[in-house]
Amino acid sequence: MKKQLFILLFSILCICNAYAQKIIPKPNPARLVVDNAALLSPAEAETLERRLVALDDSTSNQIAVVIVKTLNDQPIEDVAVNTFRDWGIGNKKTNNGVLLLIAVDDRKVRIEVGYGLEGAIPDITASDIISNDIKPAFKQKDYYGGIVKATEDISKAASGEYHIQRASKSRGGGAGNIFKFIIIVIIVIVILASRGGRSGGGGGSGLMMLPFLMGGGGNSNWDSGSSGGGDFGGFGGGSSGGGGASGDW
Repeated sequence: MKKQLFILLFSILCICNAYAQKIIPKPNPARLVVDNAALLSPAEAETLERRLVALDDSTSNQIAVVIVKTLNDQPIEDVAVNTFRDWGIGNKKTNNGVLLLIAVDDRKVRIEVGYGLEGAIPDITASDIISNDIKPAFKQKDYYGGIVKATEDISKAASGEYHIQRASKSRGGGAGNIFKFIIIVIIVIVILASRGGRSGGGGGSGLMMLPFLMGGGGNSNWDSGSSGGGDFGGFGGGSSGGGGASGDW
């Protein structure tokens, strides 16, 4: 009887230990950027931290970036979802968190999305961000640039400002630009003609629209660079159901 009890307890401990190994330890004090592989310079990590804290403060969406050397042959999906739940990334009520997990030696990456953002960041969007932001930059060893671009687009997707359209740019892009140029020329002609019929400068407001027609208007949560954002207040108890995408480079 004692032998059977010992075997049972030993098995339970093994199972608990295996589960624990699939969770990356939570930082203390809490941070949104955890670089356990020294992939980023201290200045880069701190700048990224301030950016993500500013995003958390302004939108309440929490994006955590976690970098490790290796996952020890464990599936990145399991490590990501278990770490997400253990840390409680995002708000407990809205589940608006995202985890960007990078395993350097394994050359694997995972975007894990909280329940509340699965509609805004579906799997196809997460996969697109990995393919277009992370992979090209990481292959050039521009790790910081790839992470910044990815977190920027994750932020845009969370607010509904990111759209998958890159594949269409290579097809008929020249014709589209010519058509846009013709439309702009027509608008300019109409504005100038209308100004000729008025003594005032009312056409000036129309000219101010040109940068937006050219695609240069609008702001993002990242326009202010690393400014803004104080100390991180901690994770809010969010959870994930495994939504997101994985990839390698």
